[in-house]
Amino acid sequence: MCGASVRCCMQLRRRVMSIFEKKRASRILPGLLALSLSVQVVCAEDTPVTEPQTVDDAESKEKEGAKKEARKREIGVEEDPAVKQAVDAAEKRVEGVVERFDLQLYGSVRLRYRQVDSESVWSDGGSRIGLTGGWQVSDNIRLFARGEAGFNLLDQVDFIFNRGDRPPDQDFGDTFFRRLLNVGAETPHAVLAVGKAWSTYYRVSSFTDRFQGTGASASGTYNAGTDGGNTGTGRADDVLQVRGFVGPLQSELLRYPLTLNVQAQNGEPIPLVDGKNYKTTVGLSTVFEGKSDWAIGVAYNHANINEADLESLRSVGIDGDATALVVGARWYGDDFYAGTVVSRLENHEATAEGIYFDGTGWEVYSQYRFHRRWWAIAGWNILEPRSSQSQVGPFKIDYGVLGIRYSFQDFRQMIFVNARLESSVTQDGRERPNVYTIGVRWDFP
Repeated sequence: MCGASVRCCMQLRRRVMSIFEKKRASRILPGLLALSLSVQVVCAEDTPVTEPQTVDDAESKEKEGAKKEARKREIGVEEDPAVKQAVDAAEKRVEGVVERFDLQLYGSVRLRYRQVDSESVWSDGGSRIGLTGGWQVSDNIRLFARGEAGFNLLDQVDFIFNRGDRPPDQDFGDTFFRRLLNVGAETPHAVLAVGKAWSTYYRVSSFTDRFQGTGASASGTYNAGTDGGNTGTGRADDVLQVRGFVGPLQSELLRYPLTLNVQAQNGEPIPLVDGKNYKTTVGLSTVFEGKSDWAIGVAYNHANINEADLESLRSVGIDGDATALVVGARWYGDDFYAGTVVSRLENHEATAEGIYFDGTGWEVYSQYRFHRRWWAIAGWNILEPRSSQSQVGPFKIDYGVLGIRYSFQDFRQMIFVNARLESSVTQDGRERPNVYTIGVRWDFP
């Protein structure tokens, strides 16, 4: 309370006491009025004036809230748990939050019914269960471990009841299989991981890997009918990875520090080729994540082949080292997402018959919320060999995808319907049939 207010209150007290001492009833009412006015003066002097919230301020807060929800949705759809962890760790460092020990069990049930020509198939579409945890050794060092297993229980049921009869492009896989298994350490400036992990290449190719039950055919991620583990573009096997964070935690342009991702493998088998192995395989990538909800990235993967093996490998189309280059961009908001990647692949992709080729791929994925929980999906995958690749014949990948999704909780809990409209051609000249899919995805927790 300021000095003027104190003097005012003292004067007011003396005046009121005088009124009651003299018991002049005619002056009680004016005295009370003076008391009221004096109190108002004191409050006016000591209470800060708050400007009323304007309509523009309310709209700005509403838009920022919508952006946060959109960012939360996009982080939640990431297949790579390491990306989620990196984002979470960066935000916690900004907030000054440190958890000494954390452990989480997670999973995802993804079931689908597919119609291909006159054949129908019930199958799992990437169901998995995993465990991830960490220990904060010191303020700047955290140790972590994660393991994730995929399962195809519905594939087993369908295989038994249909006596093994399946469409020509469907394979019967293992009931349980390893998806991820790695350990490592992270600091505010770098992350080190060893084991089976999502690749540095996938940091960029994941921009369009969002179709349910289809897609990712033209980016080079899951090459030669594998999960990309041997060549190192998908879930890389026996890999050593380092992710470095460059720049401040927050800047005017970037939402998170610029990441420089590096990985290395050695001696991994060449897919579809018996008894032949890559030498050293190296992957590099970087992603710029802008504050206005855009991102651009570039990734490169190089798998060395022993020159002594080239003579025998030419029979399957391999005439040099396996290389994959991908450039991607994405942009999203509260009601939309659009992503695209362009890839350049050499001795990396192969036909179903096991013939390798050089080619260029292009993927586009987009979604739009047209009513509350309802989303429309559209995009395409195109991968064409070079004209000089005569060994693969008329082979090409060319299809569009249209679909609708009802989301109970963004990508985590939803039902979907999509149509894969084919213009693809196999190596022997057959046209691929359209594929129609109905499915459900339910993540926990």
